[in-house]
Amino acid sequence: MLWLQGSVDWCRLQAVQCIQQAQWQQGWWVTGSQQALPLHAWGLPPGFRLLPAASSRKELGSEQPCLVMDAFTGFSPDALGALAGVVQAGGLLLLLTPKDWPACPDRDYRRLAAWPWQPEELNRHFLDRCQKVLENEAIATWREGDSQPCFPALDPFESGQKPTSKTLQWGAKTLDQQQLVDFLLKVWQQPQKQPCVVTAHRGRGKSSALGLAAAAWLKQQPHQKLLVTAPTSLACQTLFQQFDQQLDAPLPFMAPDALLQERPSADLLLVDEAAALPVPVLAQLLEAYPASVFATTQQGYEGNGRGFALRFTRHLDQVAPGWQELVLKEPIRWAEGDPLEALINRLLLLDTEVPDPPAEVEKMNIQWLDRSELSVNEALLRQVFGLLVLAHYRTTPDDLRQLLDAPGVRLAGMFSGEFPVALAWIQEEGGMDADLAEEVFYGRRRPQGHLLAQSLTFHGGQPQAAQLRSWRIQRILVHPSLQRQGLGTQLLTWIQEQARMKVTPRPDLLGSSFGATPELLPFWLQAGFKPVRLGITRDQASGEHTLQILQGLTSAGQRLEQDLAARFVETLPEQLRRPLKSLPAELVVELLQGGQPSDHFLNAADRRELKAFAEGHRPWAITLTALTRWLLQRLDQPVSAEEKDELTAWVGLLLQDWSVQQVVSNRGLTGKKQLTAWLRHSFKRLSAS
Repeated sequence: MLWLQGSVDWCRLQAVQCIQQAQWQQGWWVTGSQQALPLHAWGLPPGFRLLPAASSRKELGSEQPCLVMDAFTGFSPDALGALAGVVQAGGLLLLLTPKDWPACPDRDYRRLAAWPWQPEELNRHFLDRCQKVLENEAIATWREGDSQPCFPALDPFESGQKPTSKTLQWGAKTLDQQQLVDFLLKVWQQPQKQPCVVTAHRGRGKSSALGLAAAAWLKQQPHQKLLVTAPTSLACQTLFQQFDQQLDAPLPFMAPDALLQERPSADLLLVDEAAALPVPVLAQLLEAYPASVFATTQQGYEGNGRGFALRFTRHLDQVAPGWQELVLKEPIRWAEGDPLEALINRLLLLDTEVPDPPAEVEKMNIQWLDRSELSVNEALLRQVFGLLVLAHYRTTPDDLRQLLDAPGVRLAGMFSGEFPVALAWIQEEGGMDADLAEEVFYGRRRPQGHLLAQSLTFHGGQPQAAQLRSWRIQRILVHPSLQRQGLGTQLLTWIQEQARMKVTPRPDLLGSSFGATPELLPFWLQAGFKPVRLGITRDQASGEHTLQILQGLTSAGQRLEQDLAARFVETLPEQLRRPLKSLPAELVVELLQGGQPSDHFLNAADRRELKAFAEGHRPWAITLTALTRWLLQRLDQPVSAEEKDELTAWVGLLLQDWSVQQVVSNRGLTGKKQLTAWLRHSFKRLSAS
């Protein structure tokens, strides 16, 4: 890296002269906004082009000799994290910043400026940390007014071993890549193909090797069908490029949600950047496609492999004990010990790892974290951010800046001694006046940074949701090795107590928004939260429907919670027959626990029909109205684990239009006759409890 500090005109002039001196014919000039810059009028060759930071993900897997990060147009941590890995060995990353960087306006902070804050009012802890880290690094720095720094001749591989001279097969660039292709081909030739896990740091050719292996396999077995999935199709760009170079044939891609919904047949499934998908989605993919390869980045922009290992491989041990693993270690674009890779890892905390907690956990202490203190306490910051990366599958460099600088953020940490074991990230929302709330209600305004308040106002039809003050629990997480010990519940209870008594201004509501699963929802329901809105489409990354939950703290908040919860359970049964027909029935049972509207009563005709169904020979198919009303009432009562399992089949039959065969299969029955007997027996048992 060469860090240029000074006025905007001076920094850009020196950057252009550096590029001309090196005679690079191509590269990217990265801008934090859509600002047009006259690159070619400055004398840069036609191969140089502007690249908006928002488009950086599209370029993952590409290679360039030179990259210019122009912080005068706005500095994007995500773009730096993504694009630093495209610079080839012997290349240069030019960082252009003002001399007093943290004190200067940064256009990219507009993305953090939640209403009513302005960008210039926000903290600059993140930029201050960047400046200090860079000042302490042994990198080339050129300040306006100083003499020109010396540029030594660069050996692309001076910091590591030369590339292997051994002849490689399959189009591989390293011995590691060839070994991975050989390994996968051997596994895929087995009659019972075991799932495989492939992990690597950035730049080790993991995605390329998957593309090479897929092409080699289809050359050997042309009638086999392969599918590819990933958080986005862009994440597979390198995989497809390598495949296309080896084999002129299409390789189908499907997003995880579509794949799980349609479940097309396939002999092999390749899952790239698996750490960026939640474990429940990975588990469903494994169940649907046992012959799968789950590949992920261990460290870096795309995800965190250690967290992936702790979460998903635990599941693999249970359901596929013969699963196999291979690790790629040899870099392709640069040598081991590359200075730029190490610098970016330290700057953006991409290499942070949280140590395992002590065997004997001390008494827990919960406290609010001071973000000003966090910004200067590097050891604590690494622990806190490392915990975020480890325990959450979608943490990126932008989150580091939001953690330090975004307005309205509260951080609650649980500590065992000095060791953080759990964290809650809370976003303050709402507090809008009546006029703005009405604009949000009609969809004419979308104030930035108020996800929950805005959604419940517009989608939920309650303008008061934007006026009341709310805390949205954006993330709550526990160290993976300490999960299922009640620590998350302790932390959530502490937050509830703080919100009710000890903070100013006091919020009216607590809430959250997350991908709903039968495993996650009980955690919130047991804490007193009520479901108030469910998205009708699945999130592409998580593969789940987004659920929003609330808990009223003040009288006004409690009234809003009750109104939204009642409306939710009133409208959900009809949605289950149409847009939410594929929602897991066990999740529906959880969602309909409590708060049923009063119009689901049983009249005299209903009771007569139910009596005839239970005690006589009345078919269930002509008792649907009475049975549906009975089911909704039954879901409003306490449900044991065994009863919940039975009610899943009732929900599928009566609310989601399951076929008879689906219910028979769900209950392990033999046919229609046995189904009728089971329904009568189950109805009597559930009615008596």
